[in-house]
Amino acid sequence: MIEAAYAYCEELTRREAGNFYHSFKYLPEEQRRAICAYYAFCRRADDIADGDYVDIFPGSLGPNDPEAITYRRKLEELAAAKPVVERTEYEDKLAQLFFFRKKLSTAYNSMSSTDPIFMALKHTISNFGIPREYMDDMISGMEDDLYTNRYANFEELYSYCYRVASTVGLVCINIYGHDATAAAREFAEAWGIFMQLTNIIRDVQEDTERNRIYLPLEDLERFGLSEEDMMSGRELLKHPGWKPFVTEYCERIKAYRDKAYKLLPLLPKQSRYSPAAMMAFYSSILRRIEKSGGDVFTERVKLSKAEKLTLAAGVYLKHRFLSF
Repeated sequence: MIEAAYAYCEELTRREAGNFYHSFKYLPEEQRRAICAYYAFCRRADDIADGDYVDIFPGSLGPNDPEAITYRRKLEELAAAKPVVERTEYEDKLAQLFFFRKKLSTAYNSMSSTDPIFMALKHTISNFGIPREYMDDMISGMEDDLYTNRYANFEELYSYCYRVASTVGLVCINIYGHDATAAAREFAEAWGIFMQLTNIIRDVQEDTERNRIYLPLEDLERFGLSEEDMMSGRELLKHPGWKPFVTEYCERIKAYRDKAYKLLPLLPKQSRYSPAAMMAFYSSILRRIEKSGGDVFTERVKLSKAEKLTLAAGVYLKHRFLSF
């Protein structure tokens, strides 16, 4: 059963992960399977938040279920906020994410799940000692997207990026075989921030089409960029403040990238290739955005298969014969 569960997660990852799978597949088998189980978990959460997946769950343990009580209180607090999606959709998705947390609980207690993702995840958590808080924080980031579509400043954005991306880096260092020292956690957190900030600038057009502006409003305003400007699509390229903003934003991303690279020497040698390849892919995307002056509108900025293979080969040679 567990072999079939891992096979399910690996096939899902191969099909959906894109840039990530090219780096995962060279990990030692036990770590590769674990990363695929974790990716499948994250993907399922993301699909629920996007409305692309409806889970089936038998429910809580009853009205005295501690998790249900805690979550109900949270929902009462969130009810005072104005959701950025239609109210019924908002409530349905929050309920789905609650059921998703309940399934996560089976990976940390004596209960079991017949869902292959959670079967593989339970085995992974047991083998690699992944803290529950990182898993819960990631789900909280998905919930954020249901009632937040603007970020006033970088501090607010950082908190969101930590939840949806830094937690991924923190889980990965457990799987890669590091004992999670304070320095490694700091660099893994920066790794997540680097990748998510890159995603945000790359996806500006897609996000604004959904009435979402992740870029900090405070920073945009310093360059004379309004919310209306951000919604103008390709016209944004004509705004005198856009390119200077992109230049500054990319410099901020590169600072987190440089910090993230410090993680590599701390990892076991056999595990360094995977994160190094991911960093190389994202660095290449960032360079392309910066070189274009922030033209993320003409076409989606992405790497071709040939470009990925070239970058992966360069990282492999450095990994095999030199050092990071």
